Amino acid sequence: MLARKVLGMCPGNLPLPLRLSGYRQASSLGLKERSVGVIGLGMVGNAVVKNLQRTGYNVTTVLDVDPAKYKEFTCQTAKTPLELAQSVDVIFTALPMPQHVKSVFEGENGLLAGLTEGKVWIDHSTTDYEQTEDMNEEVVKQGAKMLEAPVTGGLEALKKGQMTVFMAGEKPIADEMLPMMEDIYANVIYTGKMGTALIPKVLSNMLTCVHNLAMGEVFMIGKRSGVDMRTMFDCIRASAGNSFVWETGGPMLMQGTYDPSFSLALQCKDNRLGYQIATKHKVPMEILGHAMQAYNRTLYAYGDDAPCYSSPKMLEEALGEDLRCEGFENWSYSIQNIDGSSVIRHHGIDIKRTKVVENVEDI
Repeated sequence: MLARKVLGMCPGNLPLPLRLSGYRQASSLGLKERSVGVIGLGMVGNAVVKNLQRTGYNVTTVLDVDPAKYKEFTCQTAKTPLELAQSVDVIFTALPMPQHVKSVFEGENGLLAGLTEGKVWIDHSTTDYEQTEDMNEEVVKQGAKMLEAPVTGGLEALKKGQMTVFMAGEKPIADEMLPMMEDIYANVIYTGKMGTALIPKVLSNMLTCVHNLAMGEVFMIGKRSGVDMRTMFDCIRASAGNSFVWETGGPMLMQGTYDPSFSLALQCKDNRLGYQIATKHKVPMEILGHAMQAYNRTLYAYGDDAPCYSSPKMLEEALGEDLRCEGFENWSYSIQNIDGSSVIRHHGIDIKRTKVVENVEDI
């Protein structure tokens, strides 16, 4: 195992930045010498392995409950989380639900048992932040390190390394692992102490529900009023009503795919986590609560595996009017990080390209 040494330690009197902007504590080269393991090879975990390999990191071992997912990779496979943790320096987990993280973490063959001094655990799971805080305490007792690191931006962006990652935990550990995270993600935002990264991730996902429900209604009103669907799409994305969901969920609605990369069950799980946070801090959820119940109704109608943007489909069926639009059959998107904002770039549709603004004089 490589000795863990934080390089170029930041002076203690520097203020804690809200975003890690490239002040590196360890070189990418040093991190690329460490062995890496990944637990969970679903859509997120699969993309994480490929992004790590693409950028030159040493992924040696993987683990998943479904052995069929190993066929894409040539690295070793572990039988248990303990075995994987014992064999690598850095462990990534990407698991769907809080109970799955708990199951992987606990027990004599669990991840915790293998987290000896100096090892680093980076958890990409969107889970219960209080559970994460408790697990971190156990990790620290064993001399290991943990970072909470939920990702956001959509699967297609993740495959291209264009997603944003929120990172929480001890600042020196975050600084140590920053070069690796910056290599595989477009935007890395440090949120503070353990537990603080999952809160904006969950609330962001809840906010997409509000946008999606409103988007379906706007498209339906426009179509029934005689406005061309493509024209409606272009008008809103050029105006104050635009959003990430409008620019990505809108084309998926017009395709009739409703974003199959993320399931309704996972979205509703995130909604419940957000509700728990709001309840703990005694914040009423009138709009978010309504969206949560609307999504529950969609889940009960279409099932756990239905795409996460399926709620407008209920409106289509209720009114007997679909929202398909020709020209979006081959649409896809990528994300460009512009001044910390996620800007959507559209592909596979006829679109007017504009010059990228690089300085004020260009405006």
